[in-house]
Amino acid sequence: MKEFIKQKYNILIPIFLVVVVVIALVLYGREYKNNRYAETKKEEVYQYFSGTKLEYTASISRNRKKVILNYDVGSSGVNLDSTPTYLVKEDNVIFPKEMTIFFPLQDRSYKVNALAEVYKENDLYYLNQKDINKTFDHIFYYDGKDLYFFVDNVTIEVGDKTINLSPMSYLNCSYQNLLEYYDKDSDTYEKISLENEKVLVKTDYMTIDVTLDKVIYKDSFTLLTSDFSTLSKISDIEE
Repeated sequence: MKEFIKQKYNILIPIFLVVVVVIALVLYGREYKNNRYAETKKEEVYQYFSGTKLEYTASISRNRKKVILNYDVGSSGVNLDSTPTYLVKEDNVIFPKEMTIFFPLQDRSYKVNALAEVYKENDLYYLNQKDINKTFDHIFYYDGKDLYFFVDNVTIEVGDKTINLSPMSYLNCSYQNLLEYYDKDSDTYEKISLENEKVLVKTDYMTIDVTLDKVIYKDSFTLLTSDFSTLSKISDIEE
């Protein structure tokens, strides 16, 4: 056998290299096709703008891994900002713009792609975007300005008032003395005018002062950043 290999060495090496290259090209082509192939469907969605619910049909293109590649508002006239977009009759929400995903227990934050999608499956909440489809515990999403999106039950405290939000809900606290919040379970949107009250969001593992964009835990705190260029991509997260 050794003699045969020695005799055919000059032939076997090129054949081996060709086989390796062919396999690599096949795997690359399959991955490229999975990532670039888009199936476009018209889907019923809704968003809330200043308390008004707008339902419309969007053309959503996904690849074979269900990652959203394109989102077309059609003739609805919607000007997309960071306001979450919900699929009608589904436990899915799309972030039209980039977001931060924050891990309070680790004091870490990462950048999430525009058109990333959060969906519920088997009572777990997954984030799906290019290069990652994973569920995370004890996190929230932040748009770098005023909007917070939660996948846990949270409690909002405004002065002596307490508000409970269900998972997949969000709030928007602007610097114009106005708190707005959307509760997914009840499909209700409310506004509260603020004077000098603090707006706090509480869970059993953190407190967020949304007036100051500050996350408080134990004896420390972190100020949230609006500069997404300083953040690593969530797809680069280390296990």
